[in-house]
Order: sequence, then structure tokens, then C-alpha cells
Amino acid sequence: MIDELNGAIETYQAKWQALVTARQNKEFFELLKPTAAAWKTKDLDEFNGAVAQLQPLCEQVHIAWVNERWLGTLYLREPLPSGLFVVKLMQRRPGSTDAIGLDHLDFLLPENSDAKSILVQETDLKWTEEKNGEHCKWLSVWFDDTEAKLRNDTVLQVCADEMLEYQERLKENL
Repeated sequence: MIDELNGAIETYQAKWQALVTARQNKEFFELLKPTAAAWKTKDLDEFNGAVAQLQPLCEQVHIAWVNERWLGTLYLREPLPSGLFVVKLMQRRPGSTDAIGLDHLDFLLPENSDAKSILVQETDLKWTEEKNGEHCKWLSVWFDDTEAKLRNDTVLQVCADEMLEYQERLKENL
């Protein structure tokens, strides 16, 4: 799986570079740094298999049930060739026909950047504002049959916030 992931990231990065080159505000897009690669699996068996393959390479693994599917956030001991330490595994939602494999990369927005106003000026760019629950918000940029998620935080912060929420639930039930 790791070779397939690395190859898909390399292909993605070529598409991303083409997108950056075509932007009016290249400086903004060049400042965006990838923080995680998201890999979608077709079902629970494939998800569990991917976790089993990657877990020995990890320092931390966080798995959560979100929106009727399992999501995993894996922090690797050594970075991928792309420099990424974080892999997000996503079980495809029940009934979905989404493509499996590399789904997107997360990018960290520069502090105090007004990403929405910059994206609005890129009139040929398709983008949407999205969220998944209380803790997870991003701007999706759609290009060349793929997606980039522009975020003010990383998926690691989302995991930490979710765990703090569960800590509060636990305390309430003691």
C-alpha cells in the first residue's frame, strides 16, 4: 500500500503544481503546505487492511466512527517521500460510489490569511466551504479530478478536539 500511496501523491503533486502555476495569486498558493494525505478504502475490510499495513510504521493511530464510517488518522514515525507524516484513512460511506485510493491532500493555510477572498478572485477555480461536525472545517478546492482541503488547523487538532469532547462526556457520566 505504501508504494501505491507514494505514487498517487507524486501524481497529485504534479497536478497541484499545474494548478499553482495557473493561479493569479501564485504567492498564496505557494505558501500552502501539505499536512496529510487522505486515502479512501472501498469497505471496512479494506480499511482494516490498510490500518494493519500502516500501523507498524506509526507512532500514533486514532480511529473514529464519523458519519456512518470509520476514519483513521495515522502519524508515521518517518515521513513519506513527499515529506508527509500524516495519513488519513477513510472508509467509503455506505452506498457511495466515490473513487477509492488517494482522495485529497490537506494544506495548512498561512496564519491570518483570508483564503475565501483569495479564492473568490480566482474566478476559474471551483471551491466550496465544508465541515464535518463541530471540530472539522475546511475549504475544498476542486481541480483535475481531485481535491485539496485548505485548513486553518490539521487533522491532528481535530482528533485532539474530539478526544477532549469525549473526555467531557466521560466526566459527565462518572
